[in-house]
Amino acid sequence: MVVVLGLGATAYAGPMPVLPELPPLPTDYVAVGQMDGFHAGIVGVVSVNSDAAGTIGLAVGATTMAADLLLGVEGLGLVTSDGTTSLEASVRIGVALSDTVAIFGQTGLGLDSEEGSFLGLGGSLDAAVSDTLTARVQYRYAHDLSGDPGRHAILSGLLFKF
Repeated sequence: MVVVLGLGATAYAGPMPVLPELPPLPTDYVAVGQMDGFHAGIVGVVSVNSDAAGTIGLAVGATTMAADLLLGVEGLGLVTSDGTTSLEASVRIGVALSDTVAIFGQTGLGLDSEEGSFLGLGGSLDAAVSDTLTARVQYRYAHDLSGDPGRHAILSGLLFKF
């Protein structure tokens, strides 16, 4: 008897209401505004190793959108207070967490004036402070290819977008 009442109740429901027209879905893809483009900036380094010498550097690179990924290349030059220099060229792959914040993984090859060639690995968090200024915090591990112990470092700095 319950089944018959349930079937009968649907007959009294009446016609479906007319739904309003929905706007069309966007068809153009807009890149994350402040995470792509050319950049250059100054970074400071805190060495995690015992040989903590003051280090400052210059980072220059470019980032572009590829679907949901941020792809980039970057050059990094560092000078320590004791005169040691290093140069590194790397590739970066990242994901935008919002319009102004992105995380990146990074790998590259470099040359140090004291220890020779190294493989650089790391990750960073980039946050756009304005349309032209990005703050960065980065972990970096330099694996010495000659077999000496690797070096850990934390980099932070400001990058100017242009």
